[in-house]
Amino acid sequence: MVKYKLIGVKFPIEDAKLIKKIAVARGEDLSDFVRRSVRKELVNLSFLTDLDKRALGLLNSKTE
Repeated sequence: MVKYKLIGVKFPIEDAKLIKKIAVARGEDLSDFVRRSVRKELVNLSFLTDLDKRALGLLNSKTE
């Protein structure tokens, strides 16, 4: 079971509106969208494993 910690984050109003619009358009919960976005940045910074990259759809046979 995944445990969560609530983290408050402030965004400029226009960014917050855009993030919400994108999440809704994708049929995604706002929190899920933000968590996935942060995890993708952690991949870009090489803080996650190849298994994490694969789970995010960022690693496949062409990129391995």
